[in-house]
Amino acid sequence: MHRLIDRPKQDTNRTAAIKTCEDVWGNYAGSGLECDEYPFSSTYEGAAAGGDSPTRRYSSRLIDAADNKEGGTRILAVYTANRILDGDPFYVTITP
Repeated sequence: MHRLIDRPKQDTNRTAAIKTCEDVWGNYAGSGLECDEYPFSSTYEGAAAGGDSPTRRYSSRLIDAADNKEGGTRILAVYTANRILDGDPFYVTITP
């Protein structure tokens, strides 16, 4: 993936993911849940990257709001600690 620092573009990615969460789970306001997305909204590959193409590839689902905020805090810490700047490539590895 590639880091995206443009806030309005991040918001566009987040909005696309939230629309999917709302389409699938309906109105979740007041539930204590938030829409989490992958690829991250802070990447050029985020939910809005494919525009209106039906072949867009992203995932979004509801998770506990505190967990979602913690995930955002951690990815920001990774960007900062590794000096990942706008457009810089990085890899995500999932380990058990």
